[in-house]
Amino acid sequence: MWAIVILGLLGAAYGQWTTYVSQREVQALLTVEGEIWAATSGGLFRWNPRDSLFSSYSDFGDVQGPEVLSLVRDREGMFWLGTAQDGLIRWSPEEGVLQVYPVFAKDRVQALWTYGDSLFVGMARNGVCLFSIGEGEVLECYQRLGRFSRGTEVRDLAVFGDTIFVGTEEGIAWAPLDAPNLYDPASWETRSSGDRYIIGRVNAIASKGDTVFIGSRWGVFHREGGEWKVDLWGPPVYSLAARCDTLAAATKEGIYLQVGEGEWELVEIQGWVPYSLMFADDGLWAYLSREPKAIVRDHMLYLVGRGRQVPLTLGPPGDRFTDLAIDRNGVLWAATSIRGRSPGGLYRFDGEHWSRYAWGDVYRDAVTSVAVDAEGSVWAGTWGKGMFRIWDDGTPDVEADSVVWITPENSPLSPTVTRDFCVVSDIAVDNLGRIWVANYMAHESRIPTNTPIVVLDGFPPEDPVVFDDRDGVPDGEGTVVLPLEGKVWFGTHRMGLALLYYGPSLQDKWDDRWVHISTASFPQLTNNKVLDIEVARDGRVLVATEDGLNVLRGGYRGGKFEVEDWETYDVSDGLPSNFVYAVCTTPDGGIWLGTDGGLVHLKDGSAVTYTRQNSPLVNNFVYALLFDSKTGYLWVGTAHGLSRLRISLTSEISAPVEASPNPFSPEEGPLTFRNLPEGSSLCIFSPSGELVRSLSPKGGKTKVDWKGDNDAGYLVGSGVYLYVVRDPQGGTQVGKVALVRR
Repeated sequence: MWAIVILGLLGAAYGQWTTYVSQREVQALLTVEGEIWAATSGGLFRWNPRDSLFSSYSDFGDVQGPEVLSLVRDREGMFWLGTAQDGLIRWSPEEGVLQVYPVFAKDRVQALWTYGDSLFVGMARNGVCLFSIGEGEVLECYQRLGRFSRGTEVRDLAVFGDTIFVGTEEGIAWAPLDAPNLYDPASWETRSSGDRYIIGRVNAIASKGDTVFIGSRWGVFHREGGEWKVDLWGPPVYSLAARCDTLAAATKEGIYLQVGEGEWELVEIQGWVPYSLMFADDGLWAYLSREPKAIVRDHMLYLVGRGRQVPLTLGPPGDRFTDLAIDRNGVLWAATSIRGRSPGGLYRFDGEHWSRYAWGDVYRDAVTSVAVDAEGSVWAGTWGKGMFRIWDDGTPDVEADSVVWITPENSPLSPTVTRDFCVVSDIAVDNLGRIWVANYMAHESRIPTNTPIVVLDGFPPEDPVVFDDRDGVPDGEGTVVLPLEGKVWFGTHRMGLALLYYGPSLQDKWDDRWVHISTASFPQLTNNKVLDIEVARDGRVLVATEDGLNVLRGGYRGGKFEVEDWETYDVSDGLPSNFVYAVCTTPDGGIWLGTDGGLVHLKDGSAVTYTRQNSPLVNNFVYALLFDSKTGYLWVGTAHGLSRLRISLTSEISAPVEASPNPFSPEEGPLTFRNLPEGSSLCIFSPSGELVRSLSPKGGKTKVDWKGDNDAGYLVGSGVYLYVVRDPQGGTQVGKVALVRR
């Protein structure tokens, strides 16, 4: 049994994080003093049109690479970021993060509008809230807007004059701000249709002069009296922008410019779709993305009417990382697809530049796996087009590299489902430089051939070896292959795993010995769906499944496989989830797990969970892990970005932090933390791992007080709380304090 610690950054040895997220997908645009600010899927970027310089911001203290959905600037010059899962962030480029308000963290903050010393906050599931900037707290919330459903999704909001307008999934809602009770649904007027036309979902709101316009699923409408009249009927509108006498609407067809009453001019950008618009000093800027049918999408800013194009290449090309490998030059290679979903090609990262290998084909770009052979060639498997080998010339220029495709037509690989569809689910390289391939076979395939394991000695191969069901492979639906000296482990999608002892010769199969390990033959196995396999230095075999981790040790003796030891780990042992995608070991004997609930470190009788909520981990869905022994980096591939954690295998503990009085009662005075390193941060968590309070010493001080409150200002209940202190160098200390309410 492991001690359960749902807490990140335990011990001074683990603490130096780096985040890599894509900032190519823009959610909203804002212009400030001639510069363009963009809310993106991985933070913010600023672009100066005068010198064409980008500034990227993805580090927001305890929040790394947030998906920013909305962005405004208050009258004090502070930026407010509405995020998808981190609540509301108050920030400035000069001072950094001023405050994170997790009160909205369980919702998506999709719209913001400043109103004096307050913010109107529009959410995906809880309507609109009025937030006090000065007090840092929610004043009131309006979940029922007129006749619309309770908590209807808010997509945009704005205040013009003395009226608030709210664009929702069901239509447009508005109310006078001086209404005696905005909680009362009767205070709100709503429209889902008008002037004989359907309005539908409202995505954007703008004003031109005294006229309010909305962009909806069915076009552009303007308010006339108490009704909404149609201006442009037909195309779905994603964004509106207005300045002086000009109104612009972003649609799938292009950008419509209103040139007169009822008259529109269409500006088409061939192959691109505009999703966000904004007027700046030099004209109308649009954020464009490739047409939705494009498999791998590019993004850019575009100055309408002048044709100026600014490609967006900040961060990795995408945010899904499903397999990782490092070549002998230290270049990181990343696969991006799981079983054909979310094809994004193959990524290359040399520490400074990101590159992408993609062909615009759903099957070629569905890269499932990646490995590097002894000669430095990169091998990548796909979900549909076999595999390819790259000889990297050492530069980010992908066009200069040699790419060779390996398919059933020129290799022993077999197709599945149809003769031109070939799936490679995993690739590994053994100590002799041979390439082992898991050639995934669909169950009940009409194709008669079945070669679930293919071994190549290069390409073209001189002496390839194939293992199929006649040789003893239990199932063609292989998920992972792990070759070792004289043996290989093979994990499957539905039949557990198999171990092949092939002896001194791979080609001579007469002495091969197969062991099939499934829940039928070994009931200790938690699940037959194997997602990853790793072997520790002490010989233990680590098997990741969708029902926890299996750790076993055994050997082939007397004609059968004898188990010496078998342990299993699941949520009862401290894992945040039973779904274990990846497993990785480090030289100090530590085991790292990637789950759909965070990153887990197993060592010395404890299970420590790193999550987005208690550490700089970029996302809780961890698909891939890779430890680089040369640099000491643990690379963590997630569903929304890449994290890198420097692991020091020797701890250097700084002066211990003192917390007193302990226990303490808020009614009798605060708890004081002393000996805090200069520039450090302090996070207090509940025993379940929920962040309660974030503190930091000010003005060079080495102590800070906690009054027993949470970040929202409310006193918390009695109990034992965990604290983590992190210094600027990445060192951390952890402890416990007891709070007793009188």
